[in-house]
Amino acid sequence: TGRGEEEVLRPAPQFLFKNYEGQEVSQTDFVGTATLVYVWATWCPQCAEGLEDLAVAKKEFGDAIRAVVVNRAESRDVAVPASAAEGHATGTIFLLDPDDTYYRAIAGFAMPEILFVDRGGMIRFHARGPLQREELRRRVEDLTK
Repeated sequence: TGRGEEEVLRPAPQFLFKNYEGQEVSQTDFVGTATLVYVWATWCPQCAEGLEDLAVAKKEFGDAIRAVVVNRAESRDVAVPASAAEGHATGTIFLLDPDDTYYRAIAGFAMPEILFVDRGGMIRFHARGPLQREELRRRVEDLTK
């Protein structure tokens, strides 16, 4: 499967991070809803393009999916303006991971890392590297069935 994609069935890593407003958000907050976890950094050009695709998917699927964007070890001052510039969709949850723990927990080696997590908190697909908009859309559609 090319870029290091994998069909998997394992629990999504637990996390407790702060969102851009400083409120704590936990992985358990998303159990019961299909969730797309997008791990990125501002220095990754293909990540910015992927955020646009994520916004399109979130608009299309609405409340059927949660979109969670985890920033890799950058400060709020760096991450917030960069993600705002991408015109992210309403309802997307942006989180700061100051110690890069999530990337390590998923054994990250590419950018972005994209997890498709089902309603029960299990990872169904893990894309390592960017996805084309249509593939992202198809995978979200599969996840929400």
